[in-house]
Amino acid sequence: MGCFILLIGVIWPRITLILLYLFSTYPSRAFQTDLWPILGFFFLPTTTLGYELAKNWASGGHLDGLWWLLPTLGLLHDLGHTSWAASRRHQAQNG
Repeated sequence: MGCFILLIGVIWPRITLILLYLFSTYPSRAFQTDLWPILGFFFLPTTTLGYELAKNWASGGHLDGLWWLLPTLGLLHDLGHTSWAASRRHQAQNG
């Protein structure tokens, strides 16, 4: 189940965040308030999803060692996607 969530999360992170919010307790267990998941939904969805999954899968809910790999990979994915989109937009404007 976890690998399936991760795979779908890389393809459609915002849809996965909505589904996790509606059908699980992952967001409430990972974050103390609703502010960070909402901001993450709009600005860094894959990073937010990686943090939620790592926080829920780590023993005791403490992120240390390799558990930081999921949010870090999510951040790299978000930044790569943003820079790719900016590059495509720049190419479209300049012909």
